[in-house]
Amino acid sequence: MSAWPWPPIQISDCEWIVMRHDRTRPQAIVRRFEATPPYYRAVTWAVRSEDRRLIGRYRSLEAADEAVLVDSPGAITSGADRDRPR
Repeated sequence: MSAWPWPPIQISDCEWIVMRHDRTRPQAIVRRFEATPPYYRAVTWAVRSEDRRLIGRYRSLEAADEAVLVDSPGAITSGADRDRPR
């Protein structure tokens, strides 16, 4: 599936959570949509769905998993702040 330590975790017939560096907090949610053609939408994790941000739409679960960064795009910083625990 992926080189990450944990594969996506299926939580329903069409949804997966993606874990990265934090074992207790998801990094993203991937959902399969039965369109023509079917696709997988990846969004950043947030407790409130309105706070989630689109990562992208992909043709496979594997591609969606690989697109999830260790740091969500809104949390990426530079320099020493990047290594500081959140």
